[in-house]
Amino acid sequence: MLKDRIIHKALSADPPIETDTSRCVRMRFNKNTCSACSSICKANAISLDGGVSLDAEKCSLCMLCVSECPSGCFEIKGHDFFSLFPRLRGNENQYPVLGCNKAGEAHERTFCLGFLSEEHLISSAGFLETPLYLNLTACPQCENSFVVEKLKERIEKARAKASLDVLAKIVLVEKKGDLVFEDISYDRRRFFQALKTMTSAQVAAFLDENTAQTNTPYSAKKLPLKRELLNKLIKRMPSGNGVIGILENYAFTIKAGSSCTNCFACVGMCPTGALKIKKDTEGIGLLFNSSLCTGCALCRDFCRMEAVTVAKGFRGTDYFEYEICNPCSSQSHEQASRGAGAVIEEMVCRGRRE
Repeated sequence: MLKDRIIHKALSADPPIETDTSRCVRMRFNKNTCSACSSICKANAISLDGGVSLDAEKCSLCMLCVSECPSGCFEIKGHDFFSLFPRLRGNENQYPVLGCNKAGEAHERTFCLGFLSEEHLISSAGFLETPLYLNLTACPQCENSFVVEKLKERIEKARAKASLDVLAKIVLVEKKGDLVFEDISYDRRRFFQALKTMTSAQVAAFLDENTAQTNTPYSAKKLPLKRELLNKLIKRMPSGNGVIGILENYAFTIKAGSSCTNCFACVGMCPTGALKIKKDTEGIGLLFNSSLCTGCALCRDFCRMEAVTVAKGFRGTDYFEYEICNPCSSQSHEQASRGAGAVIEEMVCRGRRE
């Protein structure tokens, strides 16, 4: 029936993976050697030779590349993870169950649960008041059965890093007898609620199931979903061990030393907007916002003066605000003008020599 088909697509649409090469740190800087996606792909569907490419025929849709990529190069078309939280909280069941499209019983169905990164698991534990049950009962018969061990590994790492009771809040159910599930009957009201969950992107995915590749400008700044999840959770959580654990293990601090010339090449190289130019009445300098940093270290690697350092953990005053990160190199406008002229002259001379 059309009604059943719409409900299935609304709640368990399985859109393809799309890639955005402008997000890939390897494509942004040719000396970068990141291979997180290709290393974890058991189907050997990802190639990094000459650009990021995904072979749709080989891909098993385990979604591990989506969760493993540190910069958000891989995304699931039409997927809105944030919308899962209110739906799982509002299903009027004591035990919300999330499963893949092959799972027999689940209140919300999605693609293979390999897309759940440590950040996804931490945010789920923080946003949901009751434990979330992940239905893995269909995994043993699936070609992506290896995802179960990866989820166990990520849950353990998330527990250790975030100082949250992730083990109690995220329950992996591998045997049908261990699954606590109360079905929801779809009356007229729930039917139209299901329709509302369909975003325009999901409708597009319903019509187009081919792997897509997008290309946004390299100058565009975009924060990966994993970082957005943690940022929203940090804002919601009271200060304490949970927040401290997240900031210690998932945040980063960038500093630029006295050799920094304020050329600001790092600002353009940064894919997320974590660095920007300080230009006010006091002069010119470099600003850094830890909440926008994923620790990719492109700024450090691209700096010709080797002035930039990237350290794990937040060491600033305000996690969500820009703060000066090169105080020793901040300049007056007159100094900055002379410095910029020297840089331009050096580049011209270098071009002549070459």
